[in-house]
Amino acid sequence: MSARFEPGLAAWVRPFAENLIGQTAFHRWAGLELLLVAPGRSEVGFTAAGDMLIYGQYVHGGVLNGLLEPPALLAMLGDLREDEHAMTVDIHVQHIRSVQAGERVTMAGKLLKRGRSTAFCEVTASVGDVLCTSARITKTIQAKN
Repeated sequence: MSARFEPGLAAWVRPFAENLIGQTAFHRWAGLELLLVAPGRSEVGFTAAGDMLIYGQYVHGGVLNGLLEPPALLAMLGDLREDEHAMTVDIHVQHIRSVQAGERVTMAGKLLKRGRSTAFCEVTASVGDVLCTSARITKTIQAKN
C-alpha cells in the first residue's frame, strides 16, 4: 500500500517520514506501514503477528506502546521545521481492548497543539471501528545540533 502525502507539507517531510518507518529496525520488525501524512495528522498500520504476540495470541502491550510514537511525530511534521526535532517527555496510554493475532491495526496521530517548545498529540489504535488503545503524548521541540 502506498502512503498518501497531502498538500501543504514541506519537501523534506516525505523522505523523513519514509525513512522513519522504513529504516527504523523496530518499525520494520513490526511491519509498520506508512499510510497517511497530512498537516496535523497521520496514519500508520500493521498486522498483529509473529514475535509481537504473547501467550494468549495477542500483542504485548509494550510493543503497542512503542508503536504509538511514530504517528504522533508524523502528525507534527507539518508544524516542524527541518532544523527541529521532537522527543517524547510524557506519555499516557490506556489499553481498552487487546489486539488479537491476525488483526489489522490502524493508528491515527493527531497534533492537538504546538507551542514554541512543546507539542501535545493524541494517538488512537483501532481494529476497524473498534478502539483498542488511546494515548496522549507530550513532545518537547528542540533545535537539531
